[in-house]
Amino acid sequence: MKILLLYKKKAGGVGTVVQSLTKWFEKTGDSALEISREEDMKIYSLIKSIFPIRKKIKRIVTEEKIDIIYTQDWSLALPLLFPSHIFKKKHFCVFYGSNPPGMGKFLQNIVGKMIHKNLIVCNDSLKEKFPDSTLIYNRVDHEIFSPSNKIKKIKNSVGFANWATKEYHFKEIEKAVKEAGKKLIIADGIPKEKMPDFFRKLEIFISLPPDYAGFGLVYLEAMSSGIPKIIGSNYGGGEILPITKIENFGSIKEAILNAKATNYREWIIKNNFTWENAVKKLKGIFKDGIKDN
Repeated sequence: MKILLLYKKKAGGVGTVVQSLTKWFEKTGDSALEISREEDMKIYSLIKSIFPIRKKIKRIVTEEKIDIIYTQDWSLALPLLFPSHIFKKKHFCVFYGSNPPGMGKFLQNIVGKMIHKNLIVCNDSLKEKFPDSTLIYNRVDHEIFSPSNKIKKIKNSVGFANWATKEYHFKEIEKAVKEAGKKLIIADGIPKEKMPDFFRKLEIFISLPPDYAGFGLVYLEAMSSGIPKIIGSNYGGGEILPITKIENFGSIKEAILNAKATNYREWIIKNNFTWENAVKKLKGIFKDGIKDN
């Protein structure tokens, strides 16, 4: 198959997902073409993207003989659905965030209903919202994110890697880490290729995403990198992971002090939380979807 992945921008979690999918599609014998709306098309708003995306994707599908169009979230799928649904047989979409702000929630519902069985979702709340979709959690490249004896742990270290610090309760975490007598280490300005080393040096990792977050990659990357203690909540994928979970923000300090060491990497491998496994499932969905349509 020849797969076109259309996404918003290269930076951030979705960009990381696209790069991982591309790697494993090609490793398993398919070819993948990535198009970023912002970097490749220089378009920075949904409204301005609708007709340029339709025109560009139509041309690429014809010239490159694309078999599958895989849009990364509702805002990238919408231009191919409005004002008319094109590429219906080969268009698949994945949803990440559960409750987008503003008009996003309304538009996500419309896209979900139109994509119907060609919709993939990455967390349980989205699966409940769109019951005809297929649930595939995010994964991790356990070859890249792996422990290393060359990197020493920083004593009493607590790591934080989320960029949207306000939404991810950074102030509460910062205060609790200080009260616990630990050292807070933030992944500020660290390039993507250096993130494995960031995780490897931590004794504890913490992420407290909001209820609208998708399935956060940082949990899986921290787990796969060999961090012994990981603290989270029941959002952003934390609901299904065997991490230390806090019920309210007043218990952050207690969780930092009392979290138990766990071999999370073993859990990642045992439960096949790898991109190779996700791509295998996706390819099956693509083939079945084309056949059913």
